[in-house]
Amino acid sequence: MTTLFIILTFINLLCLLCTAVLGYGASLTTSWSGYHQLAGALATLCCCAVHCIVFTYFIATAKWIQHAVSVKNLSVEYLEPTRSFRAQAFPAALLAMFAVFAAALIGVITFSYRIHPIYHRVVSIAAIAINVIVAWIEYRAICRNAKLIDGILARINAPAV
Repeated sequence: MTTLFIILTFINLLCLLCTAVLGYGASLTTSWSGYHQLAGALATLCCCAVHCIVFTYFIATAKWIQHAVSVKNLSVEYLEPTRSFRAQAFPAALLAMFAVFAAALIGVITFSYRIHPIYHRVVSIAAIAINVIVAWIEYRAICRNAKLIDGILARINAPAV
């Protein structure tokens, strides 16, 4: 999952940055405006998809760990760390999705009602920064969860003495 997460996060951040570049181009010439709007909508969807994949990963691995603990009679202590990892990743991912969605919403308001674009720019830059920080938080939680799963697998697959 770690490699998949790195690839997906790279795509997410690339989409957000490309949208920002198109937005800068749209501020120079109106012919880029439609491309910026389309890229913004797609980047918002991409961001939500990446963070939903993280949600799904933690939910699925928590269920797997619960099953392993009950079937293989492992210590219940294996259940607590996964809750901690999920508690780190979920609020961060929700914040990242909210920030990008807010940037998109303010962008639509900026275009539709001709408000000053500085609000959209500030929120968009903040959304990109938040996504970078959240990517680091999620990466650390995913790595820790992977080590926990590796430990459980080592315990399950250890030769019986």
